[in-house]
Amino acid sequence: MTRIVFSKTGYAKYISHLDLTRCMARMFARANVPIWYTEGFNPHPYMVFSAALPIGVYGQNELLDIKLNEKADYKELLDRMNKAAPEGISFKEIYDSDKDFKYVEKAVYEIKIPENISEKFKEFIASPEILVSKKTKRGETTVDLKAEISIKETEHKDGYVFFEAIAPCGNEKNISPTLLTGAFSEKTGDDTIFEISRISFLAKNSEIFR
Repeated sequence: MTRIVFSKTGYAKYISHLDLTRCMARMFARANVPIWYTEGFNPHPYMVFSAALPIGVYGQNELLDIKLNEKADYKELLDRMNKAAPEGISFKEIYDSDKDFKYVEKAVYEIKIPENISEKFKEFIASPEILVSKKTKRGETTVDLKAEISIKETEHKDGYVFFEAIAPCGNEKNISPTLLTGAFSEKTGDDTIFEISRISFLAKNSEIFR
């Protein structure tokens, strides 16, 4: 399998997962990527993403698997893809991998908030429980984010405070930190827009998955 590492930043953070898939297909065509197409009534480029990125969240090291019809020079291919990429999408690396995405268990996120509300946010995440309603395929369920998301402060810089959040991001369980920031806004009435970036994925042994 050919694995691609890419970033999704700027206004591209507002592109939905479905639109991102279409965007990638058009980009592969423009860059003349020899991608393998599925067979059947409606052939389409074979693409598998590690996990859908929530709308409004930046992705720094997103993973995408494709199949190629022929061998390719990955360095040259990377250059062609970046020249054909839309604004906000940047391709960082291409390599062969046999690690299945089913081994992804969690993701590491960075949450950036203005310093003037940082104390209020720290009080919020120190609550004994943070209950929210989460939509699933089976309906709505109540989730305690305090038990599901590990979060810690990492640094102060240029008037902002940064937090690292580790949340479930696998096939069995997927919890977005946007649930946490949304719960904070709902409880406090503060409509500050948080800047959230997904930094990396973790395997079941807590090692970085790539």
